[in-house]
Amino acid sequence: MDKTFYERPQGTYAERRRAFLAFSAAQAPGERTGFFSQLSRLALGQRPVDEAPFREALAIIADKRDCTDFSVAGLLRLLYRYRESPLLPRELLAAIEESVLGFKYWWDEPGPDLRCYHTENHQIIFHADELLAGQLYRDRVFPNSGLDGAAHIAHARPRIDRWFDYRTRFGFSEWLSNCYIDEDLLALANLHDFAEDPALRARAKAFIDYLLLEMALHSHRGALGSTHGRSYVAQITGARAENTSGLARL
Repeated sequence: MDKTFYERPQGTYAERRRAFLAFSAAQAPGERTGFFSQLSRLALGQRPVDEAPFREALAIIADKRDCTDFSVAGLLRLLYRYRESPLLPRELLAAIEESVLGFKYWWDEPGPDLRCYHTENHQIIFHADELLAGQLYRDRVFPNSGLDGAAHIAHARPRIDRWFDYRTRFGFSEWLSNCYIDEDLLALANLHDFAEDPALRARAKAFIDYLLLEMALHSHRGALGSTHGRSYVAQITGARAENTSGLARL
């Protein structure tokens, strides 16, 4: 491969974005977030939408397994952006809405589960999920908590503000993480795009800019070659396996 592939972006940003979406749309992973490929299909207007990865993720959410806050973040993005899309089957939409309404959004809600709540990336994803679900279903009662959407907004907002305040004051505990920056950005992008409060959107944008600047300052030819507050063997032994590699390429 031509070494310039790693030295400078290929084409315009719009061209890179479309290539990124096309690559994502062609994938067929499963588990918690495999359906993100179908969000890319919806963004490109491709049909048909494959229901299988959605159904798999919904089953995992129903099992109350770890990292399903990531799943709900993707489902909320779909609901905000593509709820009226003719490409989305109505029965699937109803199942997604039921899953979002029934989700346990923080550890102070009833019921046992197998989820990690306390780490830095999980905190902002859970809180963003709760606020955005509350906005979307402000007058609906969420069966697990027994609270309506407005109460969920009131619960989530001060926790989001505290997360921002702590990152501003103390920095990131998962600093320059090549497997959690992308998870932070999942929550921040949703807040930037869908939060009703302009001040909250602006704060999310500032943190997106900050994280991307940090990536730019500490990357070499697409590899986030720095110390990492958290990482795993696969990300350390090969930059192409870094969860941030797609962001770097884009």
